[in-house]
Amino acid sequence: MEHAAQPVDGAEQLLVGLDREQRQAVTATEHPLAIIAPAGSGKTTVLTRRIAYRVATNSADADHVVALTFTRQAAGELRQRLWRLGVRGPGLRVGTFHAVAHALLRQRWMEQSRRAPTLLASNRRLLAEVIGARHDPAELTAVATELEWSRARLVSTDRYADTARRSGRRPPVDLQRVAGYLSDYTALKKRRGVVDFDDLLADCAAEIRGDTSYAQIVRWRFRHLFVDEFQDLNPLQHHLLEAWRGSRPDICVVGDPRQAIYGWNGADPQLLERIDETLPGVTVIRLVRNYRCSPQIVAAAAGVLPAGVVDDTSSMRPDGPIVETTGAIDEAAEAELVARRVRMMRPPGGRWSSIGVLARTNAQLPVLARALDRVGVPHVVLGSGGRTRLDDVTSGLMEEARRIKRGGELAAWSADLADSELVITHLTPPRPIGEGIANTAPAQLAARLAISVAARRFLAEVPAGDGAAFADWFLLGAGEAVPRDAVELATFHAAKGREW
Repeated sequence: MEHAAQPVDGAEQLLVGLDREQRQAVTATEHPLAIIAPAGSGKTTVLTRRIAYRVATNSADADHVVALTFTRQAAGELRQRLWRLGVRGPGLRVGTFHAVAHALLRQRWMEQSRRAPTLLASNRRLLAEVIGARHDPAELTAVATELEWSRARLVSTDRYADTARRSGRRPPVDLQRVAGYLSDYTALKKRRGVVDFDDLLADCAAEIRGDTSYAQIVRWRFRHLFVDEFQDLNPLQHHLLEAWRGSRPDICVVGDPRQAIYGWNGADPQLLERIDETLPGVTVIRLVRNYRCSPQIVAAAAGVLPAGVVDDTSSMRPDGPIVETTGAIDEAAEAELVARRVRMMRPPGGRWSSIGVLARTNAQLPVLARALDRVGVPHVVLGSGGRTRLDDVTSGLMEEARRIKRGGELAAWSADLADSELVITHLTPPRPIGEGIANTAPAQLAARLAISVAARRFLAEVPAGDGAAFADWFLLGAGEAVPRDAVELATFHAAKGREW
């Protein structure tokens, strides 16, 4: 039986244009609530209108709403839509798990006069130190993958080898040796006074679970929880979410088990597949219409789902062209074919950023990048979570920013980056274009100007922020913080949640 809040004032306007299931998801009064929303079903529309509807019907206070997403781009879109719907307030929190956790920790450290640790741009550099100067790049990648998996699964270093063995993990490095590397990495972080992205989640949860008074304060602030892409939650994120929630039922999660692709990296899709165990007493509402894709694309997507997975989604779009496949003799020929196709796709006056190129593995991305270089197509490579991977120029500027102690100095530094004459004097001489070698100067110039824009945006949000705060802000969402008109290269995993 459907239960719905009664529309008051202008709340009924939030229901205009919704189908029956969407309307039910927006107005349901049950808690907890899970909305199963396949791709193209209007998930973001439903999520934002549900938040706005609850605020409009006085069943939620905007200053106590927390909406959690997986990328800064998604958070920005969610925030803009909420603002357009009139949902705003100094206490409204919309962001990634990492960004929200980091904001809480920074406030906690400040209140307790504790020195804020430096946030690592990547764990690779420290892991390379631990493994040794003569390490094999493949070994470094394998250890980094195991580190992320173990942290996501809440596996301590002393339990890693046994747990990894039982879980069927088969990295190309002995499990006991991996465990030693992970232990040494943890110790090295502590000696250096640095934290990585997973530490933000673990440390935030520890602060709440270790201090009853602080837990009550956080849970009072985080009164109404909304979580997007719930199928991609890993146990560490769920552990933090439960610390924020306590035993309160006021939580709404949105996701789709058919889009769960992060299990290899620690995500636990069973948190959504067994939602009645994850959130006892939950009400489940399913959206079944795809408003984005043609029937041909919906059918093609359903055709690659694992055996036994039923897709009941129906397309509401008119017929479109069939999905085509094209073969190539090897990866180099394939990359050249893709590059030429991409080059022809952009219409006059169009944007490169409307095009995405997806690959199965990270190893394929450099081959595609070189092919795009040869035909003069600008591009960026997305890392895990959709963040743009930091090049050497950007990494160096982040280190430079951390040495800036006052907001005024940060503003001057940002202005210097945008001074074209100053930028040009810092650029390395461009290499000749030809024989497959791209001119590197435009890329360096673009990186400097993009960071200048990001710094100004940061200072607009945090006028008194220093360079370290800016660097942390940047690293928590680098790809989304620096818009650039370029084709985006990504693995299918890194592309999750993005649209072109």
